[in-house]
Amino acid sequence: MPKIFLVFIVFFISSCGGGAGSVTTNNSSSFVNPVINNFSSDKYNLTANQSFNISWSASANSCSASGDWTGEKETSGNETLSFSTNGTYVLILNCFGGEGTIIARTSISIYVSDDGAYESFCKTPLNDSNEYWLEEFNNPRLDSDVFSYQIGNGFFSGGQWISGWGNNEPQYYTGPGSGDYGEYAKNYNEENNTTENLFIEDGYLKIQPIYNENSPFIDPYNGSTLWQHTSGKLITSDKKIFQLPAKITVCFKVPDGTGFWPAIWMLPQGFMNNNKVWPDDGEIDLMEARGRLSQVVGSAMHFKANWGSHTFISSDANVSMAENFQDTFHSITFEWTENSIKMYLDNEETPFFDENSDAGPLVNAYYPFNEPFYLILNVASGGNFDSSFQTDTNSFCHNADCSNLALPDRGRFLIDYIEYKSID
Repeated sequence: MPKIFLVFIVFFISSCGGGAGSVTTNNSSSFVNPVINNFSSDKYNLTANQSFNISWSASANSCSASGDWTGEKETSGNETLSFSTNGTYVLILNCFGGEGTIIARTSISIYVSDDGAYESFCKTPLNDSNEYWLEEFNNPRLDSDVFSYQIGNGFFSGGQWISGWGNNEPQYYTGPGSGDYGEYAKNYNEENNTTENLFIEDGYLKIQPIYNENSPFIDPYNGSTLWQHTSGKLITSDKKIFQLPAKITVCFKVPDGTGFWPAIWMLPQGFMNNNKVWPDDGEIDLMEARGRLSQVVGSAMHFKANWGSHTFISSDANVSMAENFQDTFHSITFEWTENSIKMYLDNEETPFFDENSDAGPLVNAYYPFNEPFYLILNVASGGNFDSSFQTDTNSFCHNADCSNLALPDRGRFLIDYIEYKSID
């Protein structure tokens, strides 16, 4: 089977200027499986008339452009462009092998606005209920009355240590405090209650996985284990408890790169105190994403089936290239009523996930989802969720400043707001 690579790019363009840089051509007709090795931009969020540079390279016989970018292209090169009008556009690079019948295709997303901010398709928060809570992360200090850090690389269950959080995840979640052999984070900011992996900036909560290749994190519990991957994980257990009937909405943008596993999910209140167990007492996943896929996120519910084993039900939300989850903000709204779970994307009125206690494997099974739950926000690195793909560590930040990425936010999970309201 030929390999087909898909990547999506969006640009705001009304007029285009700029010139081409150096290019090279490979005219060999021996390629039968074309591969696009790189197609990227040095900027993805722009103001009008701000120039940016795109570059590409491919192992192919020939290439061409489509979408909002047209014409024949060399198999490698770079171009400098600028756009004078706000908007969203798609640049697609097509490369051909053999007689031009086998196609590799990829693209990238660029957003042009007056302030260079990210485009958002999220629902607008609205206080229209008796019980209402909204966290917009406008204060640089993380609210310790709501959020706690979950630290480490695993947990105890029934007296047994479960490493890698049960999913073979290689990251160590950092946080405040210290152990016998060191601090739980390389750089904990006490004033803001933040770390190098999790902080508030520009009105967003940002969770930043770091690949510490040259300066691994030293395990504060034993002083010897070296962690190349670190990240951040927040929980609201015992602090901010959620219960039905309610709607919970989270507005987010996910990181871009194979190996990122951002998640917004919930576990039953009491799980941290060993009063609840998994999967018997349930898990609700509002959003999980695979970093190599820009146009799809998923929701799921996990539980113990009536035949006695763990099972889950899941469904995906899909968007267009121009509105992909890595370059624009989207919201998931969890509508939570008795014996019913529904998930909605942005302002859509039809849920993409709709399950109840009378459907499928939930029939005759213990239904645990009417109890109080708490919220979890994290980004894992690798793990079983997308285990057949090798983590692309070049897409990860390599230090606290993320100086290795031209656009650090592409390696971060951004949360714009969290809204919780009762259904009256």
